Amino acid sequence: MAPLFRFQLLSRVPRVRHAIGAVARYFPWTPLGGTAALSAGLAVHQLAYGQLDFVWLVLGLSCLALCVLAALWVVPVALWLRFRDDGEQTREHLHLETGVPRDTGYRLPRLSLFPLVQVEARWLSPPLADLSLQSLDGQRSEHAVASDRGKYQRIERRLTVQDPFGLARIHIDRPAARPVDMLPRLGGLSRLPSLSSLAAGDELPHPMGLADGDRLELSPYVPGDPARFIHWKIFARTRSLNVRRPERALSVARRMAAFFVPGEDDDATAALCRLALVRGMLGEQWRFGTSAHPEGTSDPAEAIDRLLRTSGERARAAEGLAAFFKEVERGGPAALLVFVPPRAGPWLAQVVAAAAARRLRVLIAVDTLAEAAPPGRFVRLARFWLRPPRVRDTTREDLATVVETLRRAGCDVMVFDRQRGSILAEGRGGASPRGVAA
Repeated sequence: MAPLFRFQLLSRVPRVRHAIGAVARYFPWTPLGGTAALSAGLAVHQLAYGQLDFVWLVLGLSCLALCVLAALWVVPVALWLRFRDDGEQTREHLHLETGVPRDTGYRLPRLSLFPLVQVEARWLSPPLADLSLQSLDGQRSEHAVASDRGKYQRIERRLTVQDPFGLARIHIDRPAARPVDMLPRLGGLSRLPSLSSLAAGDELPHPMGLADGDRLELSPYVPGDPARFIHWKIFARTRSLNVRRPERALSVARRMAAFFVPGEDDDATAALCRLALVRGMLGEQWRFGTSAHPEGTSDPAEAIDRLLRTSGERARAAEGLAAFFKEVERGGPAALLVFVPPRAGPWLAQVVAAAAARRLRVLIAVDTLAEAAPPGRFVRLARFWLRPPRVRDTTREDLATVVETLRRAGCDVMVFDRQRGSILAEGRGGASPRGVAA
């Protein structure tokens, strides 16, 4: 075979495979239906007519009729759904929360004229944790549950039309140019107070900070100073006028820098970060950065978009953390916040390195913590054979490891419970956190 002819033949293989897949998608009979029809046909030809066996004649013809009827039920419904106009229900912006069922607005008819036809829906993209069709006002309403945060511009929906016996089945793809935002679920975190008070800087005055503390500093009186701030006791002793002025303290409510670090099991921490951005809990002047955008942003909508895109940046860990803080510190002192996941990863060493040159406040949010005790032998065998493996839950030991490491690095660590909306543990550098390992 000539090389050129071989190359042309190989180049056509993907096209042929795609064409076969497109035809097979609309082929009505399933492998079960095809096998049943072929077996019934052979039984009728070989046993019924060959040996004049009327029992096989009845069984074979009944099976063939059932296979034909299954296709006659499924094909018209599939064609109608293929060319059906979905209208405005697929164009408006959709917001989902992880773990929370939400009506997407997509409706399917109940198909009263075809009672033996089943229609199911699933999303090829974006990924979902669950999708169900529920009865509503004579129609079937689509309810979706987001599995992870993200931002998508379209929905790849696939409708499956089949008979109850599984003999005939047709898949219909109905893509929709509908933006979808999958947000981390807030849960009980919505009851938290402002994070600006929880993210305080050093308790001691800062020489470069704003004059926004208590009036403890003394300076000579100049014309225009209010008389009520004159220190009269010093005037009585020294006969010199001095006034009280605010100490040079760092005002965290006016300037704050926050950085989100993605990692395993970080949905609760992402929800805490979302709460801070949406409700303006970072103060008057703030900046938010991620590993993909270390330059940061001060626009709430843009910050939320970047937070949603961090689900695909878990491999980058805390990349850009030090560069983000250096850029922020060029404009003066600021309170530094870091949102981190509850499980250790490559990001932990990067956060510890950044904390060596500055004081960091670290915020962590968790759901229910699992116990670290391994299951028994029979339980492990049952999980291996009866269900696929799943991602390991975060344990108390995982959280305690992260908190202790950050605390030894001099960070102020706070742990929040997403379900209860309360502070689970708080520990400063040099103090032991409470409530983590208990």
